[in-house]
Amino acid sequence: MKNLSTVLILLASFSTISAQKSKFGQQNIQIKSEKTPNKEILPHFIQFGIMSRNHLEFKKKYNVEVMYENCVITKYMSEKAKENNKLVAKILTEKYGDSWKQDLGFTPHGL
Repeated sequence: MKNLSTVLILLASFSTISAQKSKFGQQNIQIKSEKTPNKEILPHFIQFGIMSRNHLEFKKKYNVEVMYENCVITKYMSEKAKENNKLVAKILTEKYGDSWKQDLGFTPHGL
């Protein structure tokens, strides 16, 4: 009987802890979503490597970001980056000619 009581107490305490964790996780998600503003996703070049640079002036001038990914590249990621970068480059070239290339300062992956 003593063992049964111990087991029931342990089960009750575990379910209480689990319920508290679940409520805590929900509060964190709500807090994060309230603090995170709804940002418009800007067109962006995808680059790979550990040496990222600041491209704030380029972003301000052309409304295009440069996002750096890890230096480990899979074939899938490389193809997606090439497709994305070609599309962004085409849009920039149609709108600004080739001047954006000098302002960017590097050749995006896949171009």
